[in-house]
Amino acid sequence: MSWPSCVVHVWDLPGEKRPRFLPPKGVGSILRTLSDPTGLTRMGVHLRAAEPGLAGTARHFHVVEEEWAFVVAGQGTVRIGPHHVPVRAGSFVALPPGPRPHHFLAEGPAPLVVLEGGERRPKEDFGYYVDLGMTFRVGKLEKWSDPPPPEEGDVSQCVHVDDVPAVHFQHDVDPRARRAMRALHIPTGLTRQAVYWAHVEAGARSTAFHFHEHTDEWVFILTGRASARVGDATFEVGPHDFLGHPAGGPAHVMEALEPLTYLVGGEINPADVVLYPDARLRRTGGRLEPL
Repeated sequence: MSWPSCVVHVWDLPGEKRPRFLPPKGVGSILRTLSDPTGLTRMGVHLRAAEPGLAGTARHFHVVEEEWAFVVAGQGTVRIGPHHVPVRAGSFVALPPGPRPHHFLAEGPAPLVVLEGGERRPKEDFGYYVDLGMTFRVGKLEKWSDPPPPEEGDVSQCVHVDDVPAVHFQHDVDPRARRAMRALHIPTGLTRQAVYWAHVEAGARSTAFHFHEHTDEWVFILTGRASARVGDATFEVGPHDFLGHPAGGPAHVMEALEPLTYLVGGEINPADVVLYPDARLRRTGGRLEPL
C-alpha cells in the first residue's frame, strides 16, 4: 500500500530501548516515535511498551509542558505522586505540569502498551527525576542543586474511557460527519492539549474535510477501518495506524468503512483558524464565514 508521509503503522517503526541516559533498576521500555515521521512539530506522540515487572520510565515531572497517556493494551499501575492507580486498556491519564511525579508499572502477563504525548516547549521546559536527584532539559541531565517541591497528585487525573460520557456530534459543515465523542482531557485537568475518544458508524465521516492553520492534530486508530483522504491522496487505514496533521498542512477527513473507533487530539488554541476547502468556508473564533 502506498501511503503519504503523514501516516505510519506504529509496529512498522523501529523501537528504541529506554532509558538512554540513566540505567535505574526496574525501568525499561521500547519507544516508537510517531510524531516526527508524520511531520508534527508542536507536540510529541510516542508508543511505549514496558515488559511485565518493569516501569516504563523513571518517575519524573515537567515544570512547563503538559503530558498525557492512554493505555492501548495490558494492565498495570500508574503512580502519580503518592497515589497508585490501577490501569488497563482504555485508561487515560492527564499529567499537567508541576510536582506530580509519575510513571507506569507493567503488571500481568503481557507488556503494558501506552500511547503518550504532550507539548513541545523545549526553550521553556525542564523537569525532575525525583528518585534520582536529577534535573533534565533537552540534551542536558545534571544533579539538582535544589530539591523539587513536595509531591502532589490526584486520582482524578486518571479515568477510564467507559466512565466518560459520550456526546453525539453532528458537524455543521458536512451532514455526513457524525460521531460519538468522549472528551478525555476535560475531566482530568488538561488545558492546552485536547484528547478525544471517537466512534464513527460505517458510512459516516469523522469530520468535514478541513485543516487547522495554527494547531497540530493527530489520529490513532483503535478498531475498524476507514478510507482516509489527505489532500489529493486517498488510502485505507486500520488498527494502530497513526496520522499526523501538522498546522497548515493538507486538509483531511476519514470515512468509516466499518464501525471505527479512534483517538484524536491536538492543541487547544483559541486563536486557531479552521478552513474547509470543499465547502469554501473558514471558522474563526467559532464563527463560520465564506473563504
